[in-house]
Amino acid sequence: MKLLVLLFPLLLIPAAVSQVPAQQNLPTRAQVAQVVQKVCRGSEITSGEEFDTFRRAVQKLAPVLNQDRQHVTYIALADNNEINAWALNFDMTNSMICVPVAMVHFMGDAEGELGFIIAHEVGHTVDDQCKTQQGRMQAGGSSAGLSAILGGALGGGQGAAAASRAPQQRACEARADEIGFKMFTEAGYSAYAAAGAFGRLEMYMGDTSTGLFARLNALGSDHPMTPDRIKHMRSLLINYAQQNSLTQ
Repeated sequence: MKLLVLLFPLLLIPAAVSQVPAQQNLPTRAQVAQVVQKVCRGSEITSGEEFDTFRRAVQKLAPVLNQDRQHVTYIALADNNEINAWALNFDMTNSMICVPVAMVHFMGDAEGELGFIIAHEVGHTVDDQCKTQQGRMQAGGSSAGLSAILGGALGGGQGAAAASRAPQQRACEARADEIGFKMFTEAGYSAYAAAGAFGRLEMYMGDTSTGLFARLNALGSDHPMTPDRIKHMRSLLINYAQQNSLTQ
């Protein structure tokens, strides 16, 4: 991945700039600021304590991210009060990741947990399968059909359409967790910091129930239930520990 970091002053990973072909028309500072404002719903932050924390996380991930030569991603810290982060794929190659400053505050001094949140969003930008409708349908598999039936029963035609899309997006979220976890651990972060990020979010959102009503309420959600994501993360942690024990 080429981390397209072109603001003034150059930030995050100056070496990444040299990876952009010389003939490429680079955006101006004003153009970048305009896109960040629109996509991230807030102006970009390029200095200060929060920026330093954000920059350390991205710099630690950079050696692994830069091994991918096919994708160009701009990672921005935004003046936004949402406790969230998101990625927008402009096309199959170019993407932007938005990290609101509120998320940096929320993670406090847990750089590893912030690093996993960023790595998860990177997972979305490099997962080409989930960038196409056909790929998302393949990722969602048979669960989309059952969700559509239940969604139709609860919300009619619109409910069925929304419910049929939700499993596809949830599957892509799980894929981003897995891709991000691999990059995250290869960068040298503790695997358990990823679990810590989910635990922190679970406490904040109160998304702890796993019963029938909780699952019915989650039918239209485009993210897996947090307990399900934690269960998936535990399997990733177990596999990671087993693989490490074999290489030691």
